[in-house]
This record gives sequence, structure tokens and C-alpha cells, in this order.
Amino acid sequence: MTQLLLNVILPLYLLVGLGFLIGKAKPQLETKTISFLVLYLFAPALIFSSFREVSVSLKSFTCIFLTALGVFVLVLAASAAVEKVFLGKRNPAFELSATVMNAGYLGIPLIYLMFGEPALPIAVNYMVVMAVLHFTLGIAVLNSDNLREGLKAALKIPLVYAAVLSFLLKGVYLPPGIEKTLKLTGNATMPLMLVSIGISLSRISVEEFKEAVAATAVRFVGGAASAAAVVSLLKCPPQMAKALIVQSALPSAILNYVLCEQFNRSPRLAASVIFVSTVTFPFFLLILQAALGRL
Repeated sequence: MTQLLLNVILPLYLLVGLGFLIGKAKPQLETKTISFLVLYLFAPALIFSSFREVSVSLKSFTCIFLTALGVFVLVLAASAAVEKVFLGKRNPAFELSATVMNAGYLGIPLIYLMFGEPALPIAVNYMVVMAVLHFTLGIAVLNSDNLREGLKAALKIPLVYAAVLSFLLKGVYLPPGIEKTLKLTGNATMPLMLVSIGISLSRISVEEFKEAVAATAVRFVGGAASAAAVVSLLKCPPQMAKALIVQSALPSAILNYVLCEQFNRSPRLAASVIFVSTVTFPFFLLILQAALGRL
């Protein structure tokens, strides 16, 4: 447990904390520029370089894809049930915030630190699949009339094309200078992601606390339980299964707030879920780590 805190949680949250302090000191600082650079430059370079170096078999990708899809559907159903039983009303922001996790900004560096470089393609594949689901089914959850817009948004994400291109060019010679440039650019992704989370968290306040706590519980427990069920059913390799379970139980995605704000679906609730889930995640991760140790 101590090693988990010192070697995994502490490095991540130090960068998140640094971003939080920067956000408080420089309230005029815009995170949109950082997000744009990560989404359209650094993350695609990370995906391209990492995919070329480490192979992901069709069987492995099938496990990753079906796990991500299963987690999305099962957690969405669980969030709807919690709304009906405990909250007595439907709120699309609650459902999206409980369903979609921070698979990229937090998930990639966490999986890398916990399971090493061989698990990086698993984390990246999961992030890409979840991003597509987020911008298609996620938008449908918020507004069923905008599924077409969700599909258009998904097709504009360069991460998908970087993944496809890396498969097509696997084994193809690239000049060492190009390879080094891609790797150097990709390596900047993780710290930028974490600092960006901290800056974003410095701008939000916790409101609608009861709903935020309920959504966080569904996000953590529902994500881990649904992933465990799917990887067991698919008989995924043990190390991959553990990485997928951890990534499925991550805090609520920062982009949930962006989408809820865009479609005017309770953005304050989405921000509150992001804050509560991010702050409490280290404690849940300790419990999850102990449970995974028994698998």
C-alpha cells in the first residue's frame, strides 16, 4: 500500500496539485489551449509511437473494446437505477458523469506507473474506444437529437486516425529523427494531461453534494464491478484484466463538464462530480489495489 501511494498516487497528484496552484495563481490562464495541444498533437504522437513499438493482437483489442463498451452500458444502467431509487428524478448530467471516466488524462499515466510500459497500449486503446463512445453515445445520453453531431465530433478526433495509421505503418522504417521527435512529443502528454486536470479543478466548486457523492459511488463501484464481470466473461489475460478494471474505475472525465455546458445539462453537477471523484479516488484505489491483489 505504501509503495502504491508513494510510487503511483503521489507523482500523479503532485502534478495535479501543481496545476491546481497554477490555476489559482493565474485565473486568467485558459486550459483550452493545453487541451487542444494534447488532443491534436501530443496524444496522437503518443498513440502513434507507442502502438508502433508494442503490438496489440486482435484478441487483446477485442477484450479492450468489449470491456469499454460493457462498462459504458452497464454503468449507464446502474446510474439510471440509482437516480430512480434514490434521487427520484432523471438528470442526464448525473448519468454521463457516472458513466464516462478520465481514461486519458489520468488513466494513461496511472496505468503506466502501475503496470509498466507494456500496459501502455492497453490504456491508450481503452482511451480511444471510450473517447468514441463518449462523443457518440455520451452525446446521445445528453440529447438524443444530437447523435449525428456526436458522430461528426468523433470523426474529428485525431487519436483515432493516429491509432489506425500506427497499425498500417507498423514495421515500416521511419528515419531515426522522426522516431525520436514522435517519442519526445508523446512523452510530453502525461505531465500536460495531469497539470491540465489541476488547472480545471481550480475553477470548479462543489455544489449539489448529495448527487455528486452518489454519482461518484456509481462511477467507482459500478466501473470496477462491470469491468471485472466483462473481463471474467471474456477470459482476458490477468495483467490486462487488472489494467482494464483500474481504468474502468477512474474519476469522472473532465470533458463531461464541457459537454454538459455545451448542451446546457446541469454543468454544475458535472463539475461537482469531477471534483468529488478526483479528490476521493486515491482512497478507492487503495481498496481496489487490495482487491486486485487477490485475483
